[in-house]
Amino acid sequence: MKLNKLLSVFAVSSLAMASLSAFDAKAKVTMEGSLFRETKESGEDAKYELFALDAVEDHSKNGVEIDVDAGPAGAHFELFYELKGGSKAEDGWTANARNTYIWFKPVDQVQLRLGYVGHKDFFVERIDDEKVGNPFSYEYRKYYLDKASRNEYYIPYYITNADVDEFGFGMDVFPIENLRLTGAIAPGVGNAGITKDDGTNYAPWGLTASYAMDALKFQAAYRDNGKENWKVIRLGAGYESENVYAFVQPVFGIDYITTKSKYEMNGFCLDLYGEYKMDALKFTGHLPVTFRTTGKKDDPKYMEFLGKVEYNTGMHGLLDDVTPYFLLRNMDHTVLTLNDKAGDNFALTMQGGVAFKVADAKIDVGVRIDIHNKLDTSARTTWSIPFKAKIEF
Repeated sequence: MKLNKLLSVFAVSSLAMASLSAFDAKAKVTMEGSLFRETKESGEDAKYELFALDAVEDHSKNGVEIDVDAGPAGAHFELFYELKGGSKAEDGWTANARNTYIWFKPVDQVQLRLGYVGHKDFFVERIDDEKVGNPFSYEYRKYYLDKASRNEYYIPYYITNADVDEFGFGMDVFPIENLRLTGAIAPGVGNAGITKDDGTNYAPWGLTASYAMDALKFQAAYRDNGKENWKVIRLGAGYESENVYAFVQPVFGIDYITTKSKYEMNGFCLDLYGEYKMDALKFTGHLPVTFRTTGKKDDPKYMEFLGKVEYNTGMHGLLDDVTPYFLLRNMDHTVLTLNDKAGDNFALTMQGGVAFKVADAKIDVGVRIDIHNKLDTSARTTWSIPFKAKIEF
């Protein structure tokens, strides 16, 4: 489905639903790339690129979300498209649906959900809106990057969902004000939640609890990825006000050891995050530190880090919220191991730039320096001028 057809379907659907019930809708369009980019393999000549648009395959960046609320029942629906490398603009892109579900309330305090049942509204850092401290071996997380290598160790690089990440059956219970309890089992489409044959097998399932007390928030979750598979226990306490948003979130990882046919809690991550605003100045920091307890040399303790400082200078002509910033972080999909090989694993991204708005469009452009780790095939240092343009309405 071409993008113009996608928007036409959205418009027609919106008009149709408007005659049936109240609904909210929002859309996002994101473009990313580099005004200049250097890539260089170690020992080879550098390659330079000007005005390069990147493939945007993150489903959350380009799509339409529709929420229908008819009182005791409703639905959520998302369409998204991927900007893929090599595709031509005139060919259009295929639109896909995701995270679709219907809900209904048999009583005021209970909401049942059919379809996508994952919850992503627990504590996450707000630079990327996805990164959560991960308690598992960083070697196991690497399998997620290579689809051909998915096996019993398959673990998402960041476990954003507090409970499950599939289609299934879910229940939300609101026993008292500000307290929310959820439970869900997510076998996917065409599969059963529990199957009894030679033995009993069960699909991924999860439980969550969240409680708000004015500016304080408390959260807890248990995510079970199925029989003989990994589990996560996630706790959190946070504070949010006009000037402060911060949380501390211990995350416990339980591995299934195939050779021993048993579960072991071999990892613990202390996930720390904070934002502080002081007038136009804002500081952001994220520091997940993972402690591994197997004692194996190839399973060390490790950490990730992010620091950002920004200053909103206000409006200048047609530009609003003009905000110079400096960002320092570990390079994506790398960690800093806390052992004698830390120097070999160290990979750093530094970026200074400016973000601003033109009406509802948000633009971000800067100069980025990447210091690759010694195990990378790239030259030690490369640089680029990346940009991002996004609009939400």
